[in-house]
Amino acid sequence: MNHKAWALCLFLIASLTSIAQQESAPAGDSENKSFTYGELKAGYGVTQFSSNLSERFDNGNFSTSGGGLFSLAAYRKFKNLNHLHFGFRYKGLAAGPAQGDNNEEMFFNFWGTAVSAKYFPFSRPASKGLYLQGDFNFVSQFTQKYRTTDSLNFDHQFAIGNSIAFALGYHLPLKKGSAFVISAEYDSASRRGEVEGIGNVQFQNSNIALQIGFTY
Repeated sequence: MNHKAWALCLFLIASLTSIAQQESAPAGDSENKSFTYGELKAGYGVTQFSSNLSERFDNGNFSTSGGGLFSLAAYRKFKNLNHLHFGFRYKGLAAGPAQGDNNEEMFFNFWGTAVSAKYFPFSRPASKGLYLQGDFNFVSQFTQKYRTTDSLNFDHQFAIGNSIAFALGYHLPLKKGSAFVISAEYDSASRRGEVEGIGNVQFQNSNIALQIGFTY
């Protein structure tokens, strides 16, 4: 597990420690309730490349790589555990083509499955308002394709690893327990894949995204 994963684990442990004493403290009926909900969001993400991904991208003078980011999650608010939600989240980015020199195009897509936590600092029942979110994508994969259609030249690469993500968001309650959600997210990923003639290679990239959606 890399240092980024350890940082997220410490964040989750600190969150649990900070609310552990609340289980024995008096609370209102609304704070004692437990509930489960789903969350569906869509938005746009922009990818930045670093180790073993930036070199060819920069040399080819490609335009910004980005595309639609979609996520589906399920969260649980536990009885007497104020301010916090815990859950699982799946997300995937479907990128449009980045244009480079000599009519070359590049596509960079990824997906991840994560354990996720939300912290509502100003809402003890964790039902509305501003929240901070941390995700550990324990399985994450990217696929990258360079293509030059005129010469029928195609180069495909994929790699598997993990990533961590941090987000700042807002829940606006609607009717019947649902809510409108907006969030800004930063994801940092490290993955490994086999490269012909080289062997096992580590790839690193990050993604910044804005999403909107709803809970149900």
